[in-house]
Amino acid sequence: MSPKPVRGLPAALADALSDGGWHAKARPSQLPPAGDWNGWLFLGGRGAGKTRAGAEWVLDLAQRGKVGQIALVAPTSADARDVMVEGHSGILACAPQWFRPDFEPSKRRVTFPNGAMATLFSSEEPERLRGPQFRAAWSDETAAWANAD
Repeated sequence: MSPKPVRGLPAALADALSDGGWHAKARPSQLPPAGDWNGWLFLGGRGAGKTRAGAEWVLDLAQRGKVGQIALVAPTSADARDVMVEGHSGILACAPQWFRPDFEPSKRRVTFPNGAMATLFSSEEPERLRGPQFRAAWSDETAAWANAD
């Protein structure tokens, strides 16, 4: 099987930006607050766009080179994988073709083309968060965490 032809970066970028990007499509409540903050709570019901907002925020951090290490924390390991990374509104579904990350489930790692990395964690094993030097974290469904405290 021959590899797919690679399009040039300018053409891929033009395609990605032709619809205005996420900031043009998102509702104001789906965008992170302006200014210097260290916590953002997106509280909403089913279908409010929480997962999409989280995935797009992580992609934006990685694309802009704002952080190199990102934690993805969910109630269970399966939730982190199935919703945050592989879900309909997860990181892989939202990533533009020119910035598609590699997902290594066995290493619980999402690696972006520029070297930024996101590591998956479960609330069932909070001690695993000790040690790594994360610069940002997407904490999903905290009300359902096994060890929320």
